[in-house]
Amino acid sequence: MASAASCSIAPARGVARGVRADAAASPSGRRAPASRGRHPRRHRVAASSSSSSSPPCTATVAENAEDEDDAAAADATAPLRASRRAMLALTPASVAAAAAAAATSPRPSIAATPSEVASLASSSSSSSAAAAARVAPAASASTSSSAVGYAALHDPRVYNGLATADRTTRALDGLLPAAAATPEIEVRRAVAALDACGDDAMAKYRQLVSLQCTDEATFYALLEEKTEELLPVLYTPTVGDACLRFGTLSPRPPGLYVSIADAGRVPSLVQNWPSSDVRVAVITDGERILGLGDQGANGMGISAGKSMVYAACGVKPEWLLPVHVDVGTNNKTLMDDPLYVGLKQPRERGEAYDRLMDETVDAIRARYGENVIVHWEDFAPRNAFRNLKRFREKKGVRTYNDDIQGTAAVTVAGILGALRIAADGKRTAAPLSEQTVLFFGAGQANVGAASLLVDALVQDGVAREDALKKVWLFDSKGLVVDGREDAISADKAPFAHAGVAGVRPTKDLTDAVRALKPTALVGAAAQPGAFTEGIVKAMCAATPRPIVFALSNPTSKAECTAAQAYQWSKGKAIFASGTLFAPVTYGGVRYEPGFANNAFIFPGVALGALASGASSVTDGMFLAAARSLASQVSADRLELGAAYPPTGYIKEAAVKVAAAVAAAAEEEGVARVGACGGGGKGNGGSRIPSLDAGGGDDGGCANYEACVRDYLKTCA
Repeated sequence: MASAASCSIAPARGVARGVRADAAASPSGRRAPASRGRHPRRHRVAASSSSSSSPPCTATVAENAEDEDDAAAADATAPLRASRRAMLALTPASVAAAAAAAATSPRPSIAATPSEVASLASSSSSSSAAAAARVAPAASASTSSSAVGYAALHDPRVYNGLATADRTTRALDGLLPAAAATPEIEVRRAVAALDACGDDAMAKYRQLVSLQCTDEATFYALLEEKTEELLPVLYTPTVGDACLRFGTLSPRPPGLYVSIADAGRVPSLVQNWPSSDVRVAVITDGERILGLGDQGANGMGISAGKSMVYAACGVKPEWLLPVHVDVGTNNKTLMDDPLYVGLKQPRERGEAYDRLMDETVDAIRARYGENVIVHWEDFAPRNAFRNLKRFREKKGVRTYNDDIQGTAAVTVAGILGALRIAADGKRTAAPLSEQTVLFFGAGQANVGAASLLVDALVQDGVAREDALKKVWLFDSKGLVVDGREDAISADKAPFAHAGVAGVRPTKDLTDAVRALKPTALVGAAAQPGAFTEGIVKAMCAATPRPIVFALSNPTSKAECTAAQAYQWSKGKAIFASGTLFAPVTYGGVRYEPGFANNAFIFPGVALGALASGASSVTDGMFLAAARSLASQVSADRLELGAAYPPTGYIKEAAVKVAAAVAAAAEEEGVARVGACGGGGKGNGGSRIPSLDAGGGDDGGCANYEACVRDYLKTCA
């Protein structure tokens, strides 16, 4: 098995690799229809390579697995289907077993014969051929080539449209049109297919997922070429609709499904994943998907979407493992939906839940090494903070929660960027230490952001006690202040201020704004319309350039729109949102809303942690990411009122953020020399000059940006 230590290139496309993993994994032994069981990978190396492969596209219908098992038990052709699975495995033992099963089973006209098994094996390896010869007569070359060609045609790791290489070797002659094309033409073909979808974002999502599950090379080339255009389709806001309609998707985006019913055998599920070099696992239990609540197994759409963002930012697709841990759902609509793909049972809580999470993380780390990063995504607050704390306390686990820490970093970055806007031209911005920030909503996103903002103030020289006084929370029970009637949870308690002149408990946000006079108001409560005209005008009365961030996703949940913020403030507001709003013209001036999306943060954090070989992912690394992102907003963007870079800059932003993260890892003492050991099972890794030369004054890396770029090139 290849590991990052060997800096191995992307996986092979040999005949033995061209089979569909879902067929081998199906409990019933049936292969899913050819149009569904596909998974992409980059068209990069010759077929003789034996390194890792990308994940397979999800093809089987999970909810029907038990029914299929029952049908298979009563079906006389079940042994034959078992023989077909064994044939596709292409090992000597499986060939012998398959041939024996086929010889004793009824054979419909579509079935494989024992000789087909032997013939396909002989085309794959001499050892398999020898085993086959002992149990079955040889078949014709045409039978062998048809099986090989069919496998190649339906393997997205091989298939590249009319640009597919080595047609004759792969027995594809006659199975593809005569014309040959370049990979660039295949990208143009994909663009034409997207254009045919018009303005229907969901239709484009389906088209892109189909392409990902059919032709990986074209999918990722298209994503790289049109990142700014496609991210809103593959990620927010469209991914929310995709999760809501997940049961209707065919095919669905790839991912590993682990359920509470799999407790005790999760390692075997992880072994079914075909990539041997996973470096980032994106895990969700689907309980709090965006602002949509409990989506159960449909939440796989968000893990897959985050993985696509990682890939768009330069992380190799084969390094990524989207995971959904299915512990049930409390969403009655899903329970009653015949198309729902997950377990139809109430959510598991308590020790059984924790044991399954432990087993899942342990299984991933056992196969892929201790350096793999565990990215937690869209958990409900009851488990988000708890899981993060539990696994951070486990020795050697490299982990973060994007909703808590990623959102925190992108929010702090926006505030710092907004202060640069205030400093533009003749204005002189007040320093961060002179700001007062009110967070509307006190869930995991805003509590994380409030905590990181305090860390930023402390880093700037403000005493922690004084820094806390500049940050306020407003939750579902009102302003978080000491002495209010409603209880205050432990995570909010540090922000429960007391004895502040003119401030008293209130459940009215407008009253709170008038009393506190915040310079920045950050919304993440999924309450559309919460930021009223009166609130924005009250902020304008307290500060010349109010910072108004409506971060709730999707746009239907935003606390106000960009147009409202600019109109109510007469163009003074610095606005950003979690889902991008279109530019707004007010008073003859064009304003560019900021895109406060975690996609600017988490890819760079992962790359920085991997490139530095960090033993943990610290809060200081996230603060470094925030400061780096804020520094990358160009003067032109600042003039338009944007506190963030444009979406099209996201790949370059990831590298620069990663450089800052790697530097912070070294400064905090968690970095490790030998960066290629930063992924996979390697503990030493190949040497990278820019990472290992010790060119800095303190023996560390002299150029962290070069470190990250070299990591991506050398350890690909």
